[in-house]
Amino acid sequence: MPSMTQFMIAAGIGLVVALAIRLFRARSARNRRNPPYVHDALMKQAATYAERSSFLKTVCGQYQANGRISDRQAEAVAKAIARLESGGRGATR
Repeated sequence: MPSMTQFMIAAGIGLVVALAIRLFRARSARNRRNPPYVHDALMKQAATYAERSSFLKTVCGQYQANGRISDRQAEAVAKAIARLESGGRGATR
């Protein structure tokens, strides 16, 4: 027959496991509910030009690490992409 100490240890472990499962499920549900970040499309486009621009490479790295960029950074990325696209077509600036 298990002692009271063993019973308390088993109950404590069960409580911790149940709490961990609830937290995991709540976090997973929250991640599924969130829509894609507003700058996802822009950053996918920036990733195609990352090899040609060190700025875009840096911002893409920050985006992958943090999952978001500021609106100011997004404007700079859009300008950099526009410059690279116009330069790639032979347009003068």
